[in-house]
Amino acid sequence: MSNDHKKGEAETSRRGGWKHAGLLLGGVGISNLGDFIYIVAINLMVLNMTQSPAAVAGLWIISPIASVCTKFWSGSLIDRYDQRQMMIGADLVRAVLVAMLPLMPSLWMMYGVMFLVSMCSSIFVPSSQVYITRLVPAERRKRFNSLQAMISSGAFITGPAIAGVMLIYLSPVAAIYANAASFVVSALILMFLPRLGIGEQNRGTGTRLTPRLIAQDWRAVLHFSRQSGYVVGVYALFQIILVIGMSLDAQEVVFIRQVMNLSESQYGALMSVTGVGYLAGSLLVWLFAKHFPIRHMMGGGVLLVALGYFLFARSFSFELAAFAFILLGLCSALANTGLVTFYQNNIPVDLMGRMSSVLGLMLSALQVISILVMGGVAEVISLRTVYTVVSAILTLGALLLWLTSWFPSRQLFYGEHESSKKSINS
Repeated sequence: MSNDHKKGEAETSRRGGWKHAGLLLGGVGISNLGDFIYIVAINLMVLNMTQSPAAVAGLWIISPIASVCTKFWSGSLIDRYDQRQMMIGADLVRAVLVAMLPLMPSLWMMYGVMFLVSMCSSIFVPSSQVYITRLVPAERRKRFNSLQAMISSGAFITGPAIAGVMLIYLSPVAAIYANAASFVVSALILMFLPRLGIGEQNRGTGTRLTPRLIAQDWRAVLHFSRQSGYVVGVYALFQIILVIGMSLDAQEVVFIRQVMNLSESQYGALMSVTGVGYLAGSLLVWLFAKHFPIRHMMGGGVLLVALGYFLFARSFSFELAAFAFILLGLCSALANTGLVTFYQNNIPVDLMGRMSSVLGLMLSALQVISILVMGGVAEVISLRTVYTVVSAILTLGALLLWLTSWFPSRQLFYGEHESSKKSINS
């Protein structure tokens, strides 16, 4: 074995060590915690400023619109620049923008700043996904992804609680500045991570963003999608199930309060048990990652998620609804960890930024459409009927997704190694 080869293996080992993985988890985790503090604070700030529920509702439209406006070109940048630098830059820009929010004199200026914050987030998330794939060896990804899910669910639970304490003793403005500080801390942590540069496939392809380059990248994504139809098809079906599930989530407060006639405190309790279930599921995956095959994490996990929606649709008591929400949280962690690992192991890392952006663009558009359609249909027929029919369809789709993974010819795609990845140009 040559000295250069040994040196390369040693460098890969150092990059993929748990020290660097821990730094990455810490940076992303602190950023996530700040995001959940921000969500609570910005909603209250806008409500205090306008006294308008419609103005608060407008906050929830900004993110998907920013996502659609960003993702059709952001993948071209992510694959051609150092992803570590992209994450640090996105964090620092978000810190400045968020710190500006309390200084904005009008609602529309706040919306504009939040739009830019969401655009930065649309760059940060796929950049981190590519960097994780390049930093963490394939055999460690399941455990890493489960840890990341556990940290995210912990932020989901503790973030609003911290925001609540800050709102009691301080103000929404203080919580906003805490979010800005979290981005700075995240950027500082990420600076200690190794520079990984860009992949060989993207060297010499140009970094100037032009319509011609974007069109070329879209053709590369379509070319790979035709070559690897099974991988893209499974990923797309999985995400469609989750997106339609999220359109049901948009109506869940109406279902709980008006259809089930539960109280606001019971609604809050259901949200809490979902977060606890997700945290418990992430912990289980982290502890027993070696014993969970990826195909069962994905297929079985998403099937149980769909069954959770169906159980919720047929719930006539708080107890059954709570069981459904625990099942949803628990199995969402299992399914999402499996999906992320499957994606990392089967999509070429040099194309991953563009794949994430193009697929994310389509899924964001589908999310907006499905939410609008679900809301419109619920005005015509009963919401329980809508929930029952849609969740039953999701269950069938999830069962189909799981069954496809059992074919012997598909086993290669669920191995925990990198040999299943196909070259972009093959």
